[in-house]
Amino acid sequence: MSRSRPSVLLTTEGTYPFHKGGVSTWCHVLTQQLPEVDFKLFAIVANPYLPLRYELATNIKQLVKVPLWGTDDPVEYSWQSPFSNAIKSKFQTTKKVIVTQFLPRFEQFIQAILFEDLDIETLGKILLAIHQYFLYYDYHKTMVSDSVWSAYQNLACSHWQIESERVEPTITELAEAIRLLYRFLLAINIPVPQTDITHSSAAAFCGLPCVIAKIQRGTPYLLTEHGINIREQYLNLNRSISSVFVRRFLYRVMAAVVKLNYHFADQISPVCEYNARWEKWWGVPPEKIKVIYNGADPEKFHPTPPVQKERPQVMNMGLIFPLKGQLDLIEAAAIVSEKIPDVEFRFYGKASDEEYFAECLEKVEKYGIEKNINFAGFTSEPWRAYSEADVVAMASISEGFPYAVIEAMLSGATIVSTDVGGVSEALGDTGLMVKASRPQELAAAILKLLELPEAERRTFGQRACDRALKLFSQQRFLDLHLESYYQLINQPFLEVGDQ
Repeated sequence: MSRSRPSVLLTTEGTYPFHKGGVSTWCHVLTQQLPEVDFKLFAIVANPYLPLRYELATNIKQLVKVPLWGTDDPVEYSWQSPFSNAIKSKFQTTKKVIVTQFLPRFEQFIQAILFEDLDIETLGKILLAIHQYFLYYDYHKTMVSDSVWSAYQNLACSHWQIESERVEPTITELAEAIRLLYRFLLAINIPVPQTDITHSSAAAFCGLPCVIAKIQRGTPYLLTEHGINIREQYLNLNRSISSVFVRRFLYRVMAAVVKLNYHFADQISPVCEYNARWEKWWGVPPEKIKVIYNGADPEKFHPTPPVQKERPQVMNMGLIFPLKGQLDLIEAAAIVSEKIPDVEFRFYGKASDEEYFAECLEKVEKYGIEKNINFAGFTSEPWRAYSEADVVAMASISEGFPYAVIEAMLSGATIVSTDVGGVSEALGDTGLMVKASRPQELAAAILKLLELPEAERRTFGQRACDRALKLFSQQRFLDLHLESYYQLINQPFLEVGDQ
């Protein structure tokens, strides 16, 4: 193929263009700043009613929204047009069709997930067969049928063991697990738009349309990993789901999804070398991995003149969410305030997890540090917030290669961060690093920086800015992605199985 205008299917999950955050920033920069590329967006979202949070570029030619929740039946938000087609699919989805055409594929799929007895090539072909079935027959009527429930129940109960003793899950647990599977598989319930290349923003359910396009059409597949999706899902499931059976079932499902993404992707581009270690551990050949660091715009993020403040300020930027570690930073703030009573810890960012935010407020009240904590919400001038803070503190439990760190570096901030993901690759020796979930160590590092003379403290920020300008510019990030698109589009076609 000549170097003509390429088309890219960019798939997202719970991020762009309906939510703010680091991955959404990455998607927005990619689509806005590569006008020579036509994009189609395939966005998996929580519900159909979310408004756009970004103004889409004119080179985004299509937006497919796939709501996982907010409907009793996917037909309520159907891709089938006219609506009579959706009704027709219900009528033609008979018990016989479900038993003869869907059930064998579904049983193979569940067995492969639970018992891991199929190679990944075969699992991919089963996934494609299920997808093709859903294009003609009704999703809801099929998935809630008695035959599907019975097959699932038999397989789940025959597999389930705890400590070598057979313990069958309850009906409630079985129902909850298949209810969640019903929602997650909606990602393969609609046609995959045709493009020259597919590009998933995570090794997650949003990557399954890319897998399908690869198997069905031979479409090249580029996978970007911002964080390690499987690790973050494990952390979330441990916190949010109490049933051991449901957790383990979802672990198996998500592990299978990750393996499908890793196997069928032609190029995997983690945003840092740290992620690449995980990918190799999961069996990804090193030759498939090409790290592309995130990049920020130095025209936007740059040092601003210092301002006089009434009190020392420690700043945190990011969504208020369990993996961002604000609870640990609040504990650190309580320790710091004992030595510097007038210190202000300013948190910029929306509370994306209301329950977690409530825990943060309770902890502030518990320590009696209301005068030291300021939940400042959204800021339209993050570069100024980074520059004005005496210390920028990141307390994440898990990260990929966070935009907040490189934006803070370009802004000349003095940074202390937990040593997670690719943060150490970004900071190098230009900031202080502590272990995650160690509030006392975090407090000690913050105190060390606050107690330095201002001029000495600012040398950290200057070194951080110099490093970011050299390694993490937006233009470098864009050039490497465009180069990857053209290389993958022009590669020789390989049949699935020849890889």
